[in-house]
Amino acid sequence: MPAIGRGEVLIRVHAAGVNPFDWYAINGYVSQYVQFKLPAILGRDVSGVIEAVGSDVSDWAVGEAVYGQTDPASHGTFADYTAIDAFRLARKSDRFTHIEMASLPNVLLAAWNGLFTAASGMNLQAGQRVLIHGAAGGIGSIAVQLASWRGADVWGTASQGNLPFLRDLGAERAIDYTVSRWHENIGEVDAVLNTADDREARRLCSLIRPGGCYVALRGLSDSAFLVEQAARGVRCVAASGPASVADFAQMAHIVAKGVIKPTVSGVYPLIDFRDALERVREGHVRGKLVLGVAD
Repeated sequence: MPAIGRGEVLIRVHAAGVNPFDWYAINGYVSQYVQFKLPAILGRDVSGVIEAVGSDVSDWAVGEAVYGQTDPASHGTFADYTAIDAFRLARKSDRFTHIEMASLPNVLLAAWNGLFTAASGMNLQAGQRVLIHGAAGGIGSIAVQLASWRGADVWGTASQGNLPFLRDLGAERAIDYTVSRWHENIGEVDAVLNTADDREARRLCSLIRPGGCYVALRGLSDSAFLVEQAARGVRCVAASGPASVADFAQMAHIVAKGVIKPTVSGVYPLIDFRDALERVREGHVRGKLVLGVAD
């Protein structure tokens, strides 16, 4: 049972979202950012019920259903209980189950930061045209909905089988990225949100009109590439979901209004978390995978 400190809340975990971050952590890809103390518990996203609150916590009470994302270096959520900073929580929406709510925090924070912030995102405005690359995945599917809510003209790329899914989410145009030279003759966009790695970075940037923005969610290419794009008038930035945690209450308000529809394509029991991580490693997951913890 984790002990709760000042400003923390103890959560009985009902469900925990599975993210690429968890797979990266196992393989040491995030060791330059996060120092894990072994033995470590993986998992960051959580939906559950409050079991106890710290002595200085006044906004939450025992028995409330909540969801949120823990700090990556603190308590994990692939467990029966977890401790989380109170400011990282929001009230669970009655519209959705714990399974659905646990799928949201990481992807909401990342999509929000990439789309709406000025420093590490594109500061998307109504009427602009945005291309979301990898739009059927966890972050991409949320980004399509957020961008549509903002009033943007949303284009998305996905495999052929996921194109109807993108249209259902609100994409005005769904593009099959498995087709050779898919990017040719589709016109220009104001900005690109790339949810995949940087292998398509140059191709994606070729679609952005001067004055536009390219946002990478898995890091930027080498400095020479950035200089090259800057010469074309394209600003390149790397989004950071954790940087938008202060806006989580606003995101939760939008979720409660029904603007966002979670997509969960697989639910695993806690004991099979390794199988879920292997599925994440393979890629091409529509929406999110979630661990069901409490009955």
